[in-house]
Amino acid sequence: MEQHADETQDRVRRRAYELWEQHGSREGYEAEFWHQAERELKGEASSSDTNRGISANAASARSGSGSDGPR
Repeated sequence: MEQHADETQDRVRRRAYELWEQHGSREGYEAEFWHQAERELKGEASSSDTNRGISANAASARSGSGSDGPR
């Protein structure tokens, strides 16, 4: 589990650095870029979870389970 936390922190660090560079490498804004990177990555994770749920539901619907379908 610790490895996952380290990987997540590394991803946040890389994204925050990208944001910092994109905004002219200005000093004093590191915390804002860090928080923005965390929000972006958290959004990706929840979007990914949501997409998996939709895919599973769509597969279930295609198989016909629980549905009589059109007649």
